[in-house]
Amino acid sequence: MIYYTPRGNKSGSDAVYSLLEQAYRAEYDGDIPEIQKTFHGKPYFPECPNIHFSLSHAATHVLCALSHSPVGCDIESPRNISGRALTYFCSPEELLLFEPLDLWVLKESYVKLFGQTIASIRELRFSRESGRIIAPDISVSAQLYKVGESDCRAAVCSLSEDLPDSIALM
Repeated sequence: MIYYTPRGNKSGSDAVYSLLEQAYRAEYDGDIPEIQKTFHGKPYFPECPNIHFSLSHAATHVLCALSHSPVGCDIESPRNISGRALTYFCSPEELLLFEPLDLWVLKESYVKLFGQTIASIRELRFSRESGRIIAPDISVSAQLYKVGESDCRAAVCSLSEDLPDSIALM
């Protein structure tokens, strides 16, 4: 399940971990397990290796994806991405198929899925086929989301084919 909520006056980290706790209780009816991080900073539950999650925060909202498959998510508030950054991180073909902010959240969510570093974003290429988003690795499902009534954009990449059509407000 994928949840979002307005950030409120909390820091991004406080707000997103609060959302994770609420989402975990809603899905699994219990207290959240201990969280550890991989070498590259990807958080996980060592006591529950079959429960995967990803977190992201933006200026106005936070996002949490919980799954039984590896998952990565990203959320961004509307902003301009410089032309220099776009030409560095995106191919001309991608920019014909996606809005810049959509490409950014797709690439960030892909990196988070595999616990990679941001440096790998430059080599990632997304495309579309019959309206469907095609990730750099064909075993990955990717989906873009509108975040409620806000102008935020979100994306989730997963090794599961069962990504929801929408995200839930919590």
